[in-house]
This record gives sequence, structure tokens and C-alpha cells, in this order.
Amino acid sequence: MTSLIAQKKEQNLFLSGYVKNLHEFSFTDNLNQLQWTALVHNRLNFKYIPSNEITVRLELRNRLFYGDNVKNIFGFSEFIALDRGMVDLSLNVIDGGHTLFNTTIDRALVNYTKGNWDITLGRQRVNWGMNLIWNPNDIFNTYNFLDFDYEERPGSDAVRVQYYLGDFSKIEITAKKGRNKDDYIVAGMYKFNKWSYDIQLITGVYQKDWVIGTGWAGNLKNAGFKGEISYFIPYEEYVSSDNVLSASVSVDYGFKKGLYINGSILYNSTDNEASNNLGTLVYTNLSAKNLMPYEFSGFLQVAKDFTPIFKGSFSTIYSPTNQSIIVIPSLNYSLATNWELNFTGQSFFELENYNALGNSLFMRLRWSF
Repeated sequence: MTSLIAQKKEQNLFLSGYVKNLHEFSFTDNLNQLQWTALVHNRLNFKYIPSNEITVRLELRNRLFYGDNVKNIFGFSEFIALDRGMVDLSLNVIDGGHTLFNTTIDRALVNYTKGNWDITLGRQRVNWGMNLIWNPNDIFNTYNFLDFDYEERPGSDAVRVQYYLGDFSKIEITAKKGRNKDDYIVAGMYKFNKWSYDIQLITGVYQKDWVIGTGWAGNLKNAGFKGEISYFIPYEEYVSSDNVLSASVSVDYGFKKGLYINGSILYNSTDNEASNNLGTLVYTNLSAKNLMPYEFSGFLQVAKDFTPIFKGSFSTIYSPTNQSIIVIPSLNYSLATNWELNFTGQSFFELENYNALGNSLFMRLRWSF
């Protein structure tokens, strides 16, 4: 009897995660300026299911940085430790010289589901995005697409209530609070299916703004067609305010023999001159109001599955402002079950002034469990 009880308890508790070893080699326009930084990244995902209705999750990431970035990038340790949640769950355990060790809890939640109700309380990922790279509707926890090593993406300290009206429609109300006075979001979404498209309508309060928006995902013949629009109106001075429109559309198509193409366009009515340096974009906290520092940006990706275990992609982001370009090649190889090797490059240029803003090559080995 004791062994049966222990076995039943063991089935209710789950542990998964990974260990990654990432090496970054970076320089501006001269290899004599080469800098090196290593990152050992461990993630632990705990899940406890005491009943059919309740799920408890606790997930944390441990990161050990060593090398030139820790010492030479101003504010690096503060950026890594930054936690915008209602409770600060990020801690720099070691911070000195070339070494930084940080541990962060980015998921801590209780989920209750019964019938058509789905209620989640705690630090969670609230994903309202429908597009593939730029998500103006993702107002709760916008992610930085250049941070490719963070697949799980940020979470929010929030209460999320979802009520499903059918297989393809639901109503959702979510409220998020940060530590700062004005850092709060309360918004609702209605999602439904019409004309073979998934469509969502959102509205609410986004910090100091009213926000309204819509998003869709469907097909144009055999190609995927997605888009998102969000409009922000400051509620304190809305008569004479500068409203912000953020909108993106994307088209993607998969060919035979594993070839895939994805293209997207982003429009941002606010031009944030303070963040117009692409070279620092990887260390920038983006928001749904400012997904790129330029008014117009375009994205194009070509990906290919050479074999079931070997894949490659080439992505580029272009803005007419200063003719700014980001080039991102990537190769991914599955060494064995749960073992993966990745090579990714990121290069930043301004062709108008012929400036090389930065180049980085990443080599990553990952073991998942």
C-alpha cells in the first residue's frame, strides 16, 4: 500500500528543464576588438497537479555569466537583475569582476480549470500576440526577439480569467501590477472565429494609456496571413495628446522539401530617438508601444530543413531610417536525443553612414531533461 501511494504522489509532481552553455564572441568592425563572454544557463520547471482542476507551477532560471560583457558593458548586472514584477524575484548572488551569477523566478502560479472556466493567479506568461515576430497586442509581457536564448519569454504578476464560449471563442479579463505606481495593466479580450480567421478584439488601460486593438490569424490561399493593431491614447491629456499607433502584418509560406519564408512589416507612429542605436537593442526592454526604435521596419526570414536533424535560417531586419540593417544567420543541429548544437550570428549596420554597430557570434550547446 505504501509503494502505491508513493507512486501516485510521484505522478503528480513533475520536473523538467535544461542546461545550456552559450559562448558569445563580439566585435564592432575590427577583430582586434574581439570580446568573449560565456553563459551557463540552467532552467528548472516544477509542476504539481494535486487534482484534475488545479495545477501549480514554479519555474526558475539560473544564469552564470563570465567574461568581457560583465565587466565592460555599463549597467550589465543591473539589467540582468531587473525584475518589473510586483515582487522582486531576481537576485544577483555573485556580482564582481568578470563574473555574475543570477537566479530568477519567472513563473510562480496556480491554475484552476473547471468546465468553461480557466483562472490563473501569479507570475505567468500572458500571450496575446498572434503575429510571428512583432506583437503590438502583446501588451502584458513584450519580449525582445534578439534574446533568442530565452525561449520561454518574460512573465507578468497577474490575475487571468478566461471563459470559453465554444471551441473557437472566449472572453478574457487580465490584470497585471508592477512595483511602480503607474505600472499596471487591466484589459479584456474577446476572441472568436469568423471567415476561417481567428480574430481578437482587445481594450483596457495600459499604464497611462487607454488601449484598443485587434489581431487576426488565417490564410491567403496557401499562405499564412497574420496581423495586429494597437492604438494607445493617454487618458490624462487625451484631447491634446500624442496618440501612438503600433501595427504589424506578416505573411508566411511553407514550400515542399522543408523551405519556409516569413515576411513582416511593422509601423510605429512614435519615433523614439533615445533608443535609435541598433547596437544596444539587444539590451533594451521593449514595450508594445515601441517594438522598434524606427517608424517603419521590415523583417524577412528564409529557413530550410536540410535533414530532420539539421536546420538553418537567414533573417534580416531593415529600416529605411539610416538604412539600418540587422542580419541574423542561424544553424541548428540535433546531436542526439535531448542534445542540440546551435550557431547564431547577429550583425548591426547603418548603411547611410557606413557604420558597423556591432557583430556577435553565438555558439550554444543544450541538454534538455
